[in-house]
Amino acid sequence: MRASFTSLVPPGFGGVRDYATLVGNSLHAPPLEMTRATDVSALSGDCLLLHFSGYGFQKRGIPLWLVEHMRTLRTRFKSFGVVFHELYASSPPWGSAFWLAGWQKRIARELLDLSDFWLTNREESGRWLLARREATPHRVLPVFSNVGEPTLIEADRAPHMVVFGGPGVRANVYLWAGGEVFDCARRRGLVIHDKGPPLQDAALAERLVQKKAVVHGKLAAPEVSRALSRASYGALSYPVDYASKSGVLAAYSAHGLCPILLWNDYRPHDGLVANVNYVAGFAALDATDAWTIGQEARRWYEPHCVDAHVDALRQMSNEVRRSTGIAS
Repeated sequence: MRASFTSLVPPGFGGVRDYATLVGNSLHAPPLEMTRATDVSALSGDCLLLHFSGYGFQKRGIPLWLVEHMRTLRTRFKSFGVVFHELYASSPPWGSAFWLAGWQKRIARELLDLSDFWLTNREESGRWLLARREATPHRVLPVFSNVGEPTLIEADRAPHMVVFGGPGVRANVYLWAGGEVFDCARRRGLVIHDKGPPLQDAALAERLVQKKAVVHGKLAAPEVSRALSRASYGALSYPVDYASKSGVLAAYSAHGLCPILLWNDYRPHDGLVANVNYVAGFAALDATDAWTIGQEARRWYEPHCVDAHVDALRQMSNEVRRSTGIAS
């Protein structure tokens, strides 16, 4: 028999909750919100799976209580796994994260020490974890798309540039280089399709109207998937060394459209290579082919689709059970 999973997540909604829900659908483990006050007295079973994001569990990213809860709770399960969605934050000395990073690292390290296996979404995060504990089953897999994974990638694409994600993520695209996205769309005859919750900057929202962008608002996942399947490009402003944890990039790549990353450093990270499986800025569009880039983005994506994450978690749980003499 397969091991049963119990999945714990921070309260609220967002990418971590979406990830845990999609993985949980296959593991038959709907996410259970975990707070300091959550009654966990009845929890026990085969595998306890914690979806860790420090800021999700505590506003400063230092949920010291979580470590003690996991220390007690893991004794009621045959194995304990951690999905490290984040490890710790960093900032200049005038930012609070600079002073809190030590505590955040300590919490991540203690959860690592408690775990029987772990999974994370960035090679750099994986190196940090491995440097502190090597002999633990683990995987490093970029995140998957939360809005679908079409089986077939359509070659017939409309001249649409999608800007998808939360308000802050989308605002960064529109503000990049003084609004270069609008100039690029005009030059190339592209229509900008804005998809996500309303922008918080009223002046920026008005600029979208003036530039004749199509503002869709927040859409259900199937509607986003249909739109991405028809579009040619998707724009995102995000650090390339963190892009493997971007659900927006995962969505673009899963749907085979051409991702345009906007950043000031395009060195390779997590298998992502500039102008191979994404376009390095608007200026590089003239020297690239959208369909080819989209196909390469999809090839980069496929090894870490939803099923790959589910299989990895199952395999690691079973590996622990076998090593401890428990039948899987």
